[in-house]
Amino acid sequence: MRIIFRQMLVVFACGIMLVCGTSVAMAQSAAHDVYGDVNDDGVVDVDDMNKVINVMLHKTNSGVFTVGGVSFTMMPVAGGTFMMGINEELEQDPLHIREAEKPLHQVTLSSYSIGQTEVTQGLWVAVMGSNPSLFSSNKGYIDDFQRPVECVNWDDCQEFITKLNEMTGRAFCLPTEAQWEFAARGGNKSRGTKFAGSNNSNDVAWHLLNARSTSHPVATLQPNELGLYDMSGNVREWCQDWFGYNYYSESPEMNPLGPSTPDEDTCRVLRGGQWSFYDVECSVWWRSGMRPSDDFSRSSLDGLRLALNELVDVEAYADVNGDGVVDVDDLNEIINVMLGKPNGGDPYVTKTYTAGGVSFKMVPVAGGTFTMGATEEQGSSASAEEKPAHQVTVGNFSIGQTEVTQELWVAVMGSNPSYFNGTGNADVGSSHTPDYGTNLQRPVDYVSWDECQTFITKLNQLTGASFRLPTEAEWEYAARGGNKSQGYIYAGANSVADVGWYNGNTTSNPNQPNYGTQTVATKAPNELGLYDMSGNVCEWCHDWYQADYYSVSPSENPTGPESGTYRVGRGGDCRRGEKGCRVSRRDYFAPARGNMLVGLRLAL
Repeated sequence: MRIIFRQMLVVFACGIMLVCGTSVAMAQSAAHDVYGDVNDDGVVDVDDMNKVINVMLHKTNSGVFTVGGVSFTMMPVAGGTFMMGINEELEQDPLHIREAEKPLHQVTLSSYSIGQTEVTQGLWVAVMGSNPSLFSSNKGYIDDFQRPVECVNWDDCQEFITKLNEMTGRAFCLPTEAQWEFAARGGNKSRGTKFAGSNNSNDVAWHLLNARSTSHPVATLQPNELGLYDMSGNVREWCQDWFGYNYYSESPEMNPLGPSTPDEDTCRVLRGGQWSFYDVECSVWWRSGMRPSDDFSRSSLDGLRLALNELVDVEAYADVNGDGVVDVDDLNEIINVMLGKPNGGDPYVTKTYTAGGVSFKMVPVAGGTFTMGATEEQGSSASAEEKPAHQVTVGNFSIGQTEVTQELWVAVMGSNPSYFNGTGNADVGSSHTPDYGTNLQRPVDYVSWDECQTFITKLNQLTGASFRLPTEAEWEYAARGGNKSQGYIYAGANSVADVGWYNGNTTSNPNQPNYGTQTVATKAPNELGLYDMSGNVCEWCHDWYQADYYSVSPSENPTGPESGTYRVGRGGDCRRGEKGCRVSRRDYFAPARGNMLVGLRLAL
């Protein structure tokens, strides 16, 4: 950590301590990954103190706005630098590589905020008093107020924004094209996917092949890395810029605003794809445009998403120590960072989340480069799909300290699907009969990949976070111990019995002790403090499975093949032998089917 000290002045006013003139710059930072960096600018300084104080004095801007009884959320996007335009490595169809998205070029943006969802019909009606949309209750569609507004041209959007600003006293606007693409890509948390949050369009986008000829209520598919929904698909979204076909060849690097005058087609930019066309339009780089004032531009394909050219303070970010209260303790935590001694000197801390009264911990993993696959210590146990061993770089992320427990699943979903259930009752209709006692601290099992997505969506709604499954690369990096790796065969040891439940210390006899899965975190953790990454239950990952993927995998933040038949599972389980619990072992399962030996671990 690089620390820069300036003269410190401590002032006490109204019982609140203010620190002026001191800053601490963190050499490695990502959005909200640096402990104490409340405003997410990569520096822990007096500005972060002021953010906390504003919350304590109730002067903060909330991320949630309400107009006419309708609430909507603006999400902060920390400024950064990214490559804008088409990534030809991800677009494999040469017919879809267009000059309008070339050249790939570097862009740097300041911080801003953007709508968590597209503007809904409910919000439009609250501001404008009428609903122009095709897919509305007037046409027999249910849930219309949760669907995105459509049949609005660019001029209509300007009128809506003007009235919204009069009602709120704020300065909402349409995002610039560059702001839109940076947010769609996931900002500083980007995993480099083709669509907004995934390389599989069906995970995140309503398009021709899954939308059934209609728009859909917002936020019903997975969010991207910033917690933004529907930036691929559903409806295209108007941007502020004039459309210039060759603009990328002359665009400025800093905060580009588009051409100063329209080209001969006099179109404004539209981004994101929509429900009636193939998913190629839903890629994060696809550009289109329509005339801003024409009646023809009032299409059921087009809507909008709001932006604010100011970083909205979300109160949770001011809760530095994660205790659920914004108070003087949070100020002291920032001071400790500024003095170079947060939490004993570690700038990254484990954070506790609570859903339905059940708490769980997410452990930060500092990004780095490692060798993935059949490394030397894996020996002859490594199989063909673990080869070749190859270098991979992953960014910062957080991962669950334990597998998701049955207790957390029940708190979110309301029922327990597990074969090895901990409810004190045997599963109805199952082939086993033992009473496991009331132990919901076993990992949840018998959950499909698809059911995990439903669980995660509900968990995100309960917590306001953006949980997901880890990518296969993230999972293996964390299992190996990240930057603290000691090069073990298993997750934390060269003896699986030290760190995992496997067939050598559990039994398949239901009448014997240690039958099936076991309570999480009862074996030793790995170098990062993670439990059960070898054994207990196999853990679903985000990626599609491909046996020879390692021979074509990108070296930075790989997210797996674009499509497939099976999803990846990692870590082995309580019925596997030692070889099946190695950190490089790869498994796969049909995503729509559960298995009594498969569960999940969260990532963020």
